[in-house]
Amino acid sequence: MKIRILLFSIFLITVSIYAGSLDSVLVGPGVIQYHHVIDSGPWNINVIKINIQNPWLIFQSVKAGDKLMAFEKTSSMAGRNSYETHRVVAAINGDFYNTSTGEQIGSQVANGQLLKTTNDWLNVAFDMDKNPIIGLQSFSGLIIKEDSIKSVSGVNRIRNTDELIFYNSFNGISTSTNQYGTEVRLTPIDSWFVNDTVRCIVDTVVAGVGNMIIGSNKAVLSGHGVSGAFLLNNLFKDDTINIVLNLTPALSRIEQLIGGNTWLVHNGIVNPDNGDRHPRTSVGFNEDSTKFFMFVVDGRQPGLSVGMSYKELGDYMKTWGVHNGLNLDGGGSSTMVVRGAIVNSPSDIGGERSVANSLLLISTAPTGPLEYIRINPNEIFALGGSNVNLAASGFDQYYNPVNISSGSLIWSCDPEIGIINQNGIFTAAFDTISGYIYAAVGNIRDSAFVHLTKISQIFLEPDPVILQPGQSQQMSATAYDNYNNQILLQQTDFQWTVTGNLGTISSGGYFTATNTGNGEIIAEIDSISGSVPLTVGTSATIIIDEFSDLSGYTLTGTRVNLAQCSFVYDSANFISAPVSGKLNYSLTTGGTSALYLNKEIQISGAPEKLSIQIYGDGKKHWLRGEFKDVDNEIFLINFTNGDPGIDWVNMWKYIEVDLSDAVPSWINPSAVLTFPITWTRTYLAETNDAKKDNGAINLDDFRAHFISTEVEESASIPLEFNLFQNYPNPFNPSTKISWQSPVSSYQTLKIFDVLGNEIAKLVDEYKPAGSYEIEFNTLNIKPQLSSGIYFYRFQADNPSTSSGQVFVQTRKMILLK
Repeated sequence: MKIRILLFSIFLITVSIYAGSLDSVLVGPGVIQYHHVIDSGPWNINVIKINIQNPWLIFQSVKAGDKLMAFEKTSSMAGRNSYETHRVVAAINGDFYNTSTGEQIGSQVANGQLLKTTNDWLNVAFDMDKNPIIGLQSFSGLIIKEDSIKSVSGVNRIRNTDELIFYNSFNGISTSTNQYGTEVRLTPIDSWFVNDTVRCIVDTVVAGVGNMIIGSNKAVLSGHGVSGAFLLNNLFKDDTINIVLNLTPALSRIEQLIGGNTWLVHNGIVNPDNGDRHPRTSVGFNEDSTKFFMFVVDGRQPGLSVGMSYKELGDYMKTWGVHNGLNLDGGGSSTMVVRGAIVNSPSDIGGERSVANSLLLISTAPTGPLEYIRINPNEIFALGGSNVNLAASGFDQYYNPVNISSGSLIWSCDPEIGIINQNGIFTAAFDTISGYIYAAVGNIRDSAFVHLTKISQIFLEPDPVILQPGQSQQMSATAYDNYNNQILLQQTDFQWTVTGNLGTISSGGYFTATNTGNGEIIAEIDSISGSVPLTVGTSATIIIDEFSDLSGYTLTGTRVNLAQCSFVYDSANFISAPVSGKLNYSLTTGGTSALYLNKEIQISGAPEKLSIQIYGDGKKHWLRGEFKDVDNEIFLINFTNGDPGIDWVNMWKYIEVDLSDAVPSWINPSAVLTFPITWTRTYLAETNDAKKDNGAINLDDFRAHFISTEVEESASIPLEFNLFQNYPNPFNPSTKISWQSPVSSYQTLKIFDVLGNEIAKLVDEYKPAGSYEIEFNTLNIKPQLSSGIYFYRFQADNPSTSSGQVFVQTRKMILLK
């Protein structure tokens, strides 16, 4: 059996203010990348710390596609701007933008060229000496020809009546103006800078045509009305003129500038806005402007990182010594690239998002000879007998990547921990000691620390397993070593068994119930086993959570003050000793507020009801829950209605809900519930701003209730129509479908494919009130059905209603060959 292992780095530096771990690596001259994992959020944060005074470093503002209206990924902007003596060390996404056009909201200066101006939008700027500044600036511009001066109205925008507009290549190939004006093409003599005088030569003067071609590193002055007359009467071919484009107040000779929306730290004072948590990108610098920082905080990924509010990020930045800090675009845009690789976890499902612009950190240092090597991973947890593939990378004195010549790299290790070949494949010894792996090129070497481990415990999900005969459950076993690290194994690596003669289980942990009773499902590897109780075919109630262990829960929310929200133990108020879970909440105004209590819990089988005990505060907020079915389709269920909500005060209330009342999420409105399910979150919501407030509720004894499959001695007439989930499901080749009718009625039961085509008609007749079951055997269907999703629909007339209303219910089933 080949065992796959989990590899990861141990974080070597601890920041005491934020419990967690911090990993650091030099990535450029005067540049350190930090990866900070903070348990309390949780938060996953990447930080770039830059010594501004290092002579090899420069900043660069880049526009997507080098066009005012364009989209491009941050990694792409970094890649196309990285070349010898201009290596992109780090890059982050930049300003907020128009999601239809890709035009950034704020001003931007790229290599001294002004792309756009916005007077009421913050930005961060660098002068030619890399001095940083954050602030609001206003645009002004002048054209100077000897004693003649004319104001510039704007940059790269539509030319209005009597205006003089400055265009450069970021506007596009041409000016896109009409013929009612005069246009002058210019070639700069000096380098472009904002807040400085740039001398230009007049190339061409054209009146009454418009839409002038701009050209690379050139500019066009376009005037209408009185401005057009000024150009026509004062500027002539081969003239030398002066252009001054100003953003003030600011530094002189601005070379790079990019926009952001709000201060996070202003002269040492943190932004007090403690609203919603989102992924964030930000920049900042220390009080003497010698250190500059780039931050990316991941979010919207419970279990990994929940994002930060403005205040939380400002507080965090201040611990790094940031005296002035600016918030850039966040959410799905938040991206950090280091030496060509994305190092954060973008929140969009599709990964990295295309954005409007980015801020790059460039090293101008030349590539030199090999100076360092680095082993990856640099710390390893390895099971005895397992193989670990290692790699070594080479770097010069400026941390530029350098190829290691073939055959020059020599691998070795401490002999007691195992063996390693010259391809970097390490085979671990069967022990629990520690030691080192070494890589060397001549006198240049690096080492990686190795912990030899063994499997110490196995956990199974779901726990417990409750099924009806014919139902199935895919089990999931997770193994941990003696350092409590999860070990990456396939389900087929375990030996699966079932006690009590209750069913069969495959080599991959797929259990199918056949007989009623109680037993266990067991997974074993290397003489270590884990088990969960198994119940088949009897009524049961299981505890989903007694809230005695809150370690797996995370809080996220919309329009809530998350800093004042918490989920904590309450030993003074509970149903089941010794504690309950107390949810402290703070709802803010401005629309629907929702505080999400996130934790995934698998629930086996097909429970009929869920119940929970809630200690209310009488503030009438809406308590809801969310789960996903076996097809990952999302469903919602109400523990209370939106009105009156939690209207009981200082007392426990037992709440029970039918899973048949669950409704599909707006994400999948036509979804049909297919068991088993996984509970994902419980949440408190409020739509009425007048009811937004702070408070606390307690949760205890969250349970699932299963009905018995045993046949009752005296069958009674059902109280309501119902169509039950087929079993087994998935099935091959046959399955059973049951339903009940409280009245005598004409009934049909039909099978459909996903396109709505009728596959079979199982029932088409008048039936008395009662409960029924029928077998659907695919072997009777010609041509044979393929694997996939099918639907069965039960329809019955209901003569008990005055209108003869028809009852219709549809469920989904899976044929798995």
